[in-house]
Amino acid sequence: MENFDDLARELGERGIIKLEGLVASKDTRAAYDMILDLAAEHGIYTDGRWIKSTSRFGYPKPFRNALNGLNRSEEFPDLVGNRLTPLVEGFVGQPATPLSPGQQILFTLPGEDDWSVPSDAWHIDMPKFGEQASPGLQAFTFLDDVDPQGGATLVIAGSHRLLNNTAGLSSKELKRHLRKEDYFRSLFDPNLPTIANPEETVGRVGNVELKVVELSGRAGDVYLMDLRVLHTPAQNCSDKARLMLTCRFPRSTIAASFGNPSLVN
Repeated sequence: MENFDDLARELGERGIIKLEGLVASKDTRAAYDMILDLAAEHGIYTDGRWIKSTSRFGYPKPFRNALNGLNRSEEFPDLVGNRLTPLVEGFVGQPATPLSPGQQILFTLPGEDDWSVPSDAWHIDMPKFGEQASPGLQAFTFLDDVDPQGGATLVIAGSHRLLNNTAGLSSKELKRHLRKEDYFRSLFDPNLPTIANPEETVGRVGNVELKVVELSGRAGDVYLMDLRVLHTPAQNCSDKARLMLTCRFPRSTIAASFGNPSLVN
């Protein structure tokens, strides 16, 4: 792992850091193979190929239920739950608690032909608490390589530094305030030409530099993201499913009062 102080500084400024090869390949492969076997049972993976989704992010409900069951099983390896808590606490500087239900599988079938930065579904997973300190982190771990335009989550680096003086802002309320700024008004407008390259999203609000970042990487890589960072799911234009694990780690002082949000990453 890189120098901790440098990583902590980057996390504070951008709200996202990448830790390459943090999880052993034997562990990611074991989890990947279990999901692949389940996909084969449900006809999601057949003849060495993943089926294509007929909707933007959908896949059959029976397979979704089976994934949830696998995630809760004792046989499925815990790669981003309790084992990452000490690392998260080091960056947050306070005790952190994995949010129920703990580690969750992120899965996106291939199916899209044209990739672009979405104008919709941008969100945060907890309301603003009206303070400058980070409320906690979310971890994303790759079970397989995810190339650019392969369904990786998109984040707006730097967005966690905005509007932290107002408590209780939900995603909807946060976006309403942010639309007052040219940067976000353009990004959220579905009537403007699509953005095919995240490099075109560089901008700033006040003294905060902003950019859309695609969380692509190799099996075993881990991203840590400030829970205040705006993010959204993206299209999968590859020929394989996106397979990742995620877990939210709010500070223990707020974990008990925070509910269990729906997972849209």
